[in-house]
Amino acid sequence: MVGYDYVISIEHEDAMMSQAEGLAKGVALLKEAGIFESAGEMFWA
Repeated sequence: MVGYDYVISIEHEDAMMSQAEGLAKGVALLKEAGIFESAGEMFWA
């Protein structure tokens, strides 16, 4: 994640899903929501 260099915690307390599936879904969600590229220069300023 751009500029972030600390811990990200995933909690899984769903009794209807295995630990492996819960972790995989949590990681996938973070990858989808995360920002991984710098914005660069402001083109309008």
